[in-house]
Amino acid sequence: MNINVKINKVKEILKNKKIALAFSAGADSTLLAYLAKEAGADVLAITYNNQIFPTGFLEFAKGRADEIGIRHEVIEGNFLDVEEFVENSPKRCLLCRNLMYGAIKQKANEEGYEIIIDGNNITDLTHDRPGILMKYEYEIESPFIDAELETYEIHQFLEENNIPYSKSTTCLATRVKTNETVTIDKVNRIDYGEALIKEKTGSEVVKLREENNVATIEMENIEKILDNETIDTIFNELKSAQYDKVLLNLKAIEDNDNLIEDDELEKGSNNLILRKKLPFGINISETAEIIQENKNEHLSNVEPNEEIGYIKLNVDEKESKIFRDGKISIENNKNKEDAKESLVKILPLIRRTV
Repeated sequence: MNINVKINKVKEILKNKKIALAFSAGADSTLLAYLAKEAGADVLAITYNNQIFPTGFLEFAKGRADEIGIRHEVIEGNFLDVEEFVENSPKRCLLCRNLMYGAIKQKANEEGYEIIIDGNNITDLTHDRPGILMKYEYEIESPFIDAELETYEIHQFLEENNIPYSKSTTCLATRVKTNETVTIDKVNRIDYGEALIKEKTGSEVVKLREENNVATIEMENIEKILDNETIDTIFNELKSAQYDKVLLNLKAIEDNDNLIEDDELEKGSNNLILRKKLPFGINISETAEIIQENKNEHLSNVEPNEEIGYIKLNVDEKESKIFRDGKISIENNKNKEDAKESLVKILPLIRRTV
């Protein structure tokens, strides 16, 4: 399915609907707002301000909603007042989405909007983001997943159509190492550090990760920081912010994930076998139940084995297995695109463990 077919499918899903949109003004929610407006939908964009987003986040979101021509509401909260959140356990993302989606759903219903959508896309289902479980809990719809849109396709469409979006919409708590307490001081100096690096290098995408009082800088293009004067300025400023060490990650930030990498395809005797490993465990019983409920011409012969820990099934008549440890195998693929077409049939039905 090419990108234009997918985009038109999203428009058809949204056409003339009354919808509330979880809106950050990042790539996904910006494109969703843009397409919803084009499709004649009555759109209420709702932004949850948890007080730990990068500087300028809220102002940009307000501006983009106004430019697109949709109504915009802001919900104010403060996650730093939530003890379980600041403890920063591996379940922090789950708690964040629970609070955020719960508040957005309540606001949407108060305003008379019963359909709530978000910008999750098919690529997001391959990432370690436990908060996505709250999408199912609160019955949030994801048109990009339904249309099988990938991250790179969304970015490509935005760039080709000159649609501006924010590249800094990630909660700053994600920069603090898991199990290290999130504090206002840490959030403020991470925000300060990222803004400083952007200013000195002209970079749009910068992440400053903090662990044991060590700052690690990640950028989309590290060449922008590699001159002595810039390095000295940034180093001295971050040392003044009380970091013990300042490091630079030599691997650039990459936004355009591939749904399938070449090394995940293994040559069989007469075909290609996809062997993909998701970065999380899979709830076999729940996933099997959902697949059974959604059986269609693409999915058949579903045989779960909870004791051993896998689900055997046919996807597009190809022998496939989904394993508890996150592995997926799909046999008898003609090429990478053929394997991808089958993979996207099961990704939305998988339920992860936390």
